[in-house]
Amino acid sequence: MAKLESFREYLNERLTAAAMEIFGAVEKTVAEYQEENDRLGELLRSTPSIQQCKIESYMEATVLRVILGENIQKLRLPSGIPVTMQDLIFSVKETFEITEEFSLQYMDTEFGDYFTLSSTADIQNKDTIKVVYTSSTILTVCPDKNIDNVAIDSCSTATTYQSEDSAGYSASCDMLIVSPKSFPERVQWPEQFEIPCFSHESEIVLARANEAYRKEGTLLTNPRIKSDILERLAECIYMYTAYPTSLQIISVAKALIQTHPCLKEPGSVSGHYTWQTSIKYKMGNYRTKLRGFGVPEVECNMLKHKHPDDKKPAKNVKKARRAEVNYLPLYPVGENAESLEKERIQLVTDAKKKDNTRMIQEKMTKTFSHRRHEVVNQCPSVKDLKDRWPALFETTQIKQEFQRITTKQLEPKFLSMLDQYTPKLLSIYHSKGGALGNRLRDRMAILLQNRNSNPTDKTREVVIRCLIDYLGEEEGDLIKEYHDVELGYVLQDLGQHVMKIYVIKNKGAMDNDCTEEIGIVLEGVQVITGLGNMAQACALLLGMTYALNLSYPKQMKYTFEAFQKLLVELDCTKLTIKMAALKNKLLS
Repeated sequence: MAKLESFREYLNERLTAAAMEIFGAVEKTVAEYQEENDRLGELLRSTPSIQQCKIESYMEATVLRVILGENIQKLRLPSGIPVTMQDLIFSVKETFEITEEFSLQYMDTEFGDYFTLSSTADIQNKDTIKVVYTSSTILTVCPDKNIDNVAIDSCSTATTYQSEDSAGYSASCDMLIVSPKSFPERVQWPEQFEIPCFSHESEIVLARANEAYRKEGTLLTNPRIKSDILERLAECIYMYTAYPTSLQIISVAKALIQTHPCLKEPGSVSGHYTWQTSIKYKMGNYRTKLRGFGVPEVECNMLKHKHPDDKKPAKNVKKARRAEVNYLPLYPVGENAESLEKERIQLVTDAKKKDNTRMIQEKMTKTFSHRRHEVVNQCPSVKDLKDRWPALFETTQIKQEFQRITTKQLEPKFLSMLDQYTPKLLSIYHSKGGALGNRLRDRMAILLQNRNSNPTDKTREVVIRCLIDYLGEEEGDLIKEYHDVELGYVLQDLGQHVMKIYVIKNKGAMDNDCTEEIGIVLEGVQVITGLGNMAQACALLLGMTYALNLSYPKQMKYTFEAFQKLLVELDCTKLTIKMAALKNKLLS
């Protein structure tokens, strides 16, 4: 009994001590939060930029004079002028039921004229603002071998881009009509991620903490601004992609620490590992929030929209995997699936008419979001797509669809980079030893025999064929050649191939008279015929994998990786070991 009583006293003593330590820690934490709260309150009261009258103006009811074309209306804001431009634009849209995109201008009393409104701080109660509607933009892409020019037609709002011709591809103009309200204006992921501005209170805290870090090396320990930082970072990341890769998240975390060194993590080697994890999970929460608003890019991955065999959160996620910028865009304002389906039906009729290029281009641009929803969500066969979207399988529309998805030109970029790397590639092929080197030199023999008479198209074809062999893949898995065979046999044989470039060679009456017909077959369907050369066929095949959301053939993964990441320079920061070694040789 004595031992049990001693143990009870010892246990009570230890529990009491532990409770006292916990209470002491809680009391200390509460005191620190109270001290920090008092410091921030004093800081807000002493900061000249935060004026009490301005705060009051936000909270008081406000009336603005709004000019809507020939009509003038009043906009009543019971809670005062919104803090952000997005909230003000939303209020104008909701009050006057505006469905089109617009910008705002305000009457400047100093100059007596209207200026673009970029901040709500520029307006006060009873000021005048003007709604300026945004017009559509027509882009006409014209490669030109002499100049690099941008000309803007003020009447048609047409912009013409002229870029350097790469020694042989067609200089015909490709017109791309882009409506700013058709899909979100996204761009490729930047080389250096720019950290946005946070809330005014967070910026004050960060400014003082950065100054303390530079002077004393102390780190910021205030956890309350972390949620604001993560929320703003998630919004900015979504402007590029809804599903950032690990490398992209790391680049954001690095940029955050470089911009605000006071946010470094004590004890971490990189200083930003915890931020990486926080950003990753914040993007997951942000996507959940977007699903509630019906954003199709994330809504398509909800379990109720998945196939019964794929009803797992991480299985077969539909997302941009090859640097697609507009992977699954929103429907244009005022449009839905039913209205755009009517446009598609009319487009099928227009595609049968002659000299109707301009109308086809306009309708293809307008129905882009509807087409992407069908391609990504329904995954139809190539035959069905060709029946429903015949215009998509024209060479001009393939290049424009690629540009709508990635914001990059296809054929000019592909050929120019191929020409740029050609001298170095030929040198690499020539220096290769062994059986592979012998095969490469045999292929290049035709170029070495007639150095001054080889056309550019032939040089490009030899370089591409050698590249396939150099990467350890079989040329026959991509290119199928037919020599002096009947057309019926060719059509029957092509029906057995999933993804091929076919070349039909027929000899004429003379020994040197040989004609070639180059085309592309997908899932046994001839989708393109009458192409000019092998390099153009490779570029268009890459474009079709984007336009139809097709995966690369496993047996040709390195060749298509070279097409995408070396020649078109899409997602070129993430390379396989074999492709990284080739790129190092090209740049050495």
